[in-house]
Amino acid sequence: MEALNALGLEPRLLLTQVVGFLIVLWLLKRFAWDKLLAFVEKRRETIAAEFEEIENTRADAESLRTKLAEELDGIEHTRRVRIQEAVHEANEIAAQIKEGARKEAVALRIKANQDVELEMDKANATLRDRMTAAVMTVAEQVIKGELDDARHRRLIEQFLGEVNLSEGNR
Repeated sequence: MEALNALGLEPRLLLTQVVGFLIVLWLLKRFAWDKLLAFVEKRRETIAAEFEEIENTRADAESLRTKLAEELDGIEHTRRVRIQEAVHEANEIAAQIKEGARKEAVALRIKANQDVELEMDKANATLRDRMTAAVMTVAEQVIKGELDDARHRRLIEQFLGEVNLSEGNR
């Protein structure tokens, strides 16, 4: 005890404090310890549940992100396919338009050739009619009278002049 006195501690005071501590400890254990442990356990369970909920939310967000990325890839693929289909369709329409224009040009060329042939036939018929008339006129004049050399030349020149006039009218 003297050692305790030398340290500045009083043994009675020390004993009172130890007994008081043990009484408080016993009271806490008897009345509050179970409630305190239940509160700590409940709090631990709440924190664990919150962590689990956070982990589930993170997993859901990750799966949603993956799903959205897959859908975006699918949309991108569909967009590319549709663009390719539109280009193919446009090429087909362009080919149809070109073919239609080519057929129309051929038809116009054939019609123009037919028109030219018809006009040439008409011109030939007109020329034949005029030549026939000129020959008939010359024949009439030959029949009506004798032709001398000068008159013969004049009739030939007149005939050639009429032929030239009919060719000029074409």
